[in-house]
Amino acid sequence: MRALLPILVCTLALISGCASTISAVREGPIEGNQGTRSIGAWVDDQGIETVISVNLKKAPGEPFKGSHIVVTSFNGYILLAGQVTSEDLKAQTEQIAREAKKARKVYNELEIAGPTTALVRTGDSWLTTKIKATMTAIEGFPVTRVKVVTENGTVYLMGLVTPREAEWAVSIVKESYGVQKIVKVFEYIR
Repeated sequence: MRALLPILVCTLALISGCASTISAVREGPIEGNQGTRSIGAWVDDQGIETVISVNLKKAPGEPFKGSHIVVTSFNGYILLAGQVTSEDLKAQTEQIAREAKKARKVYNELEIAGPTTALVRTGDSWLTTKIKATMTAIEGFPVTRVKVVTENGTVYLMGLVTPREAEWAVSIVKESYGVQKIVKVFEYIR
């Protein structure tokens, strides 16, 4: 433990000097980028998805056993997509999602229906991959700030974007063959 003390002291000294160094090399103030998620926010989103998914699987009596539920979180905005067998299960799913720590807003897009087939899910995955590849290939498109989720032919768009970027994303999705519907679940920035 004593061997770690000098390393810790040196690390703290280096870190405390970072602001002074950056201040010396920049002419103006640093502006925060509203459109980026911190690593902490990304980790929080992964945790939110995991907690909700586990809580759905471990619900007393296993009421979600015949359901197909996709849980996606982006900056605390939660999307619930897929199929459940009743309105009660749809409401119960939303309640479980709302109880997740750091959940800011829940979009419940669950359908009352039997679960989709493996073939439909494969098609959804292909459609998501195709859309993300197109977005990645377009110069200047904020691909790291847009998440694409496809469920039963419906494409859900999530992320931190400006209204103009949201419309740009929608126009890209409209060009993709196989899209049944587009739903925007964006958090808008300036």
